[in-house]
Amino acid sequence: MHSILRNRKVQIAGQAVVITALVGGAGSFVALNKSVNLTVDGQSEQVRTFGSTVGDVLAAQGLEVDERDAVQPGADTRIERDMNIVLNTAKDLDLTVDGIALDEWTTANTVGQALADLGVEAEGAEVSLPLDETLTEDGATVDVVTPKGVTVVADGEQKIVEATAATVSEVLSEAGIEVAGEDIVSAPLTAPVTDGQVLDVLRVKSETKSVEEKIEKKTTVKESASLDRGETKVEEKGKDGVREVVYDIRTVDGAEVKKEKVSEKVVAEPVDAVVVKGTRAPEPTPAPERDSSSDSKKDSQDSTGGSEKKKDSQDSTGGSEKKKDSSKKTDSDEGGNSGKKAPDVDDGSVWDRLAQCESGGNWSINTGNSYYGGLQFSSQTWKGFGGGKYAPNAHQATREQQIDIAKKVQKQQGWGAWPACTRKLGIR
Repeated sequence: MHSILRNRKVQIAGQAVVITALVGGAGSFVALNKSVNLTVDGQSEQVRTFGSTVGDVLAAQGLEVDERDAVQPGADTRIERDMNIVLNTAKDLDLTVDGIALDEWTTANTVGQALADLGVEAEGAEVSLPLDETLTEDGATVDVVTPKGVTVVADGEQKIVEATAATVSEVLSEAGIEVAGEDIVSAPLTAPVTDGQVLDVLRVKSETKSVEEKIEKKTTVKESASLDRGETKVEEKGKDGVREVVYDIRTVDGAEVKKEKVSEKVVAEPVDAVVVKGTRAPEPTPAPERDSSSDSKKDSQDSTGGSEKKKDSQDSTGGSEKKKDSSKKTDSDEGGNSGKKAPDVDDGSVWDRLAQCESGGNWSINTGNSYYGGLQFSSQTWKGFGGGKYAPNAHQATREQQIDIAKKVQKQQGWGAWPACTRKLGIR
């Protein structure tokens, strides 16, 4: 509270003025002595003065006016009877608004007036002192937290918080959002917040996780002369192994951002697969059947050739020998075509070209070299791929039946099943 009592020196000076006035006469005393209303920092008092200006009145009351003080009217204004003089002294203010510290001063007399003068909206705000609290020259410390709307995004949800919160931490508390040790907030917890600000809270999780992983089996290839070249056989299927791996995993809002292997151990060893690959070269391709014209010529020669005629004559008289020839049959000639229909094949197909190379295009050829038909099947191959449903041997089957079985062989063994002719024809 500012005192407006006169100090000792002022009282002495006033007495001197009074004595002078008395010496000068009563009329002069009355003319010089004026009554004024003096208000200092909101406290009013009526005083009498012999001074001629506002400054004289303030000086007579022992009031030293600082350059920051507000005086109404000005110090040089001449005194009039019953005039009002107002002095509002400057007061230092330690002001904090929403966590931001400010060094301010004011000539206001109350906290509310000071905030209004400084442009701080006090309505709806939290103020550390009552708005009608009187300010003194000693100053004051005032904390103000203004209301704000802050958007908080956390755990997949968005919340709008209307609160008189000064810091990020206070806003999150108002929103009911807890922040764990590793969680990340888009602003420091102690940072001040502003109206309309958006705060993101990212959930960080670190965990140790054990998983089983597959160990791929290896495949070993062995060569064998017991299989034709191009043929393969699985000797051992093999099996994948299993390893147990321990990872340190870090996630942010469920998304993995770091994965570090800690340890691993083999639970089940893999078993290698083994595949046997044939290296046996195919048997030579049989020579094409002789031209029918040369056979006719030979038959003609035989019909006139004495030795052959003699043989026929001998055969005609040698009953036992003739009987023996007529009863002789090969195993490959036993049985006949089953008559089962095979898929149709267009003329001029690749199989016709291949048969022309292999057997001169003779689909019923049997030269006695253990290879039969237009595509020269061995008995083992013919029966192994289901040819038996058509005929005991390939030369007894139709073109279409032979091609049907040949397609099965090609699908498994490739064109290498007919190595020389497919190379010659440019098929492979």
